[in-house]
Amino acid sequence: MRDRLEGAISKRRLRGWNPPLENINTLVASSGPKLLARACELVVTNGYAANACEAFAANVVGDGIKPSSLIDDAELRDRVQRLWLAWTDEADADGLTDFYGLQAMVAREMFVAGECFVRLRPRRA
Repeated sequence: MRDRLEGAISKRRLRGWNPPLENINTLVASSGPKLLARACELVVTNGYAANACEAFAANVVGDGIKPSSLIDDAELRDRVQRLWLAWTDEADADGLTDFYGLQAMVAREMFVAGECFVRLRPRRA
């Protein structure tokens, strides 16, 4: 009976593989900025990486994650839907895209950097 974990066995193929034993947070703190810069540069300069990034965003978001109301009152549901559609066109504070374009931007950033910070803030009329 085996009492060892398969991943910890040091046979011929795994003998030379000695990954670092540091905590992931320590590794990211020390090498994270360089790794992020390399990932960004790779997506910009390498067609395969750029295609992988776009494919990831397309598969995660597609045309956009679109909510649908479950309100029973048809008139109120239509009003909520019109308000939502009006907001999606002005969701980007820079005016470059709409809400669904922002979703694609977030998916691309998640692919490259592994995270994305999004802030929803009310604006003056």
